[in-house]
Amino acid sequence: MTVFRNEIRTGVLVVVTLASMVGLLLYLGAPGVFVPQKTFHIYLDNASSLSPGAPVLLAGRRIGQVIELHSPVPEKERPNPKMETMVDIQVDQSAKIFKNVKARMTLPSLLGKPVIDFTTGVESSGLAPENTSFVGERDPGLSDAVPILLEKLDPALKKATETFDSLQKTAANLSELTKENSDLPKALAEFKKFTAHLNEMTAPDGSLRSSLDNLKHLTGEDGKLAESLNHISQLTAPESDLAKLMAHMERFTGKLAENQDIDATLHNLRTATENLDRQFKSISSKLTATAENLQQGSNTLKHQPWRLIWPTTKKYPEDNLSQGEQAQSGKSSGSVASEPKSTRRPLFRFHAAPR
Repeated sequence: MTVFRNEIRTGVLVVVTLASMVGLLLYLGAPGVFVPQKTFHIYLDNASSLSPGAPVLLAGRRIGQVIELHSPVPEKERPNPKMETMVDIQVDQSAKIFKNVKARMTLPSLLGKPVIDFTTGVESSGLAPENTSFVGERDPGLSDAVPILLEKLDPALKKATETFDSLQKTAANLSELTKENSDLPKALAEFKKFTAHLNEMTAPDGSLRSSLDNLKHLTGEDGKLAESLNHISQLTAPESDLAKLMAHMERFTGKLAENQDIDATLHNLRTATENLDRQFKSISSKLTATAENLQQGSNTLKHQPWRLIWPTTKKYPEDNLSQGEQAQSGKSSGSVASEPKSTRRPLFRFHAAPR
């Protein structure tokens, strides 16, 4: 009888122990069996290393776990074409997950497994109903560090390459400039000559110092420039001769402007100049005729000097004209052309004696 009782107690203990272990396993593995749960969906671009059973945190406190992963999600169901994975999670019914919240897949430690963490929720947006979908963010891990690092370093490497190329070109240009018989040594030699000449000019007995001394004497209180300025000041003083001359000119021009006979005087002056112009034209025409006669006389005297003692041998066109033609020619040619023919004949005419 005692043995039977011990066996019963042992069996009950085993059953209770197994039931406790099953309950514990169910509580840990499927908390929804004993505690009310609600389900949410999170879309991620990549759920690498995330597995069912991974913890779900709310501001660092565990409130549930990952139930299932769906990948790849059909494109028409994606909120974003890059979100290829959907993660189903279950959390406590009492967990306050707001509509406006950030869902991140992060690593709690360097070598740990990824978890889902809800942070920065906005209470004013209200609690999210069950089966709400969130667009999650994935914190970069070690696998993403190298591509990100290379992406960040790529512009720097390109700039470094360009800088090295520029330095190489600069070094080549410097070598070209500093070689023998290049422009730089010649320029340095010319600069040395320039500095030597500059030292000579700026020496105590140099030309620049002499010019500065002359300029100092010229612009001094007793210099010629000061004297010239004093003379100009005296010339333009209120009691100077220039001021008096300007005053006299002002009075003269004032009287001239007040004179009423200035128009008549100008008219008479214009008439006198017109008469003088006509007289000058008349005299100039007579002088022209006289000059022509003198030219003809000198030409005759040069080529036929015997005409002074010999009868005339030179014939003029007007000698062959009749008297009427001569009169008509005299009228058409004017007073100057109607002068007598005798002016064109020799001063003396001798006739040979009859034999």
